[in-house]
Amino acid sequence: MGAVPKTFNAMEDAKLSNSTNGDNVPYSSLTVEASLSLPEMTPRVINLCKDLFKNWATLDDSRFSVQTVSGGITNLLLKVSVTEENGNNVSVTVRFYGPNTEYVIDRQRELKVFP
Repeated sequence: MGAVPKTFNAMEDAKLSNSTNGDNVPYSSLTVEASLSLPEMTPRVINLCKDLFKNWATLDDSRFSVQTVSGGITNLLLKVSVTEENGNNVSVTVRFYGPNTEYVIDRQRELKVFP
């Protein structure tokens, strides 16, 4: 049998951080302008992930990669992958809401759908 990949639980890691809102959804005061090109956006997204996930806060930026995920209709979706200190490779999806989507989508209600 091969090695079993580690399942990364972003919500558990975020609980270790002080960065949650009242709904236990990871939250950061950092902002990233979604209209930037991916190379310009990448260091900002890495800093955002480091702020949200305490286990990643001290990792060198070279351990991270950021890729665009296709398929978002109103949002920009990014896959952030990181090699942790213990050698585990983990990924999270970062979603940036599209412009004016709050007029069409109730974001508070949407958050209640996710476990």
